[in-house]
Amino acid sequence: MENASTPLDLAALDIFRTVAAEGSVTRAAEQLRRAQSNVTTRVRQLESELGTELFLREGKRMALTPEGQVLLGYADRLLALA
Repeated sequence: MENASTPLDLAALDIFRTVAAEGSVTRAAEQLRRAQSNVTTRVRQLESELGTELFLREGKRMALTPEGQVLLGYADRLLALA
């Protein structure tokens, strides 16, 4: 992953973590009570900011890439501290 030039948004990390847990943008959006398009946009923005893909997209299923697995560990710790 490239170094992020801006601080990571905790809300974006929560969205990322929820998509990872649910394996689906649709289910994550339902759980977060957000529009599916918003969740998709936030994940893509996070990927753009970090300069790497975080998910392997297989139809409607989403699985973490190795970089996504690393970020998930950090996201869990950061969100626990917040």
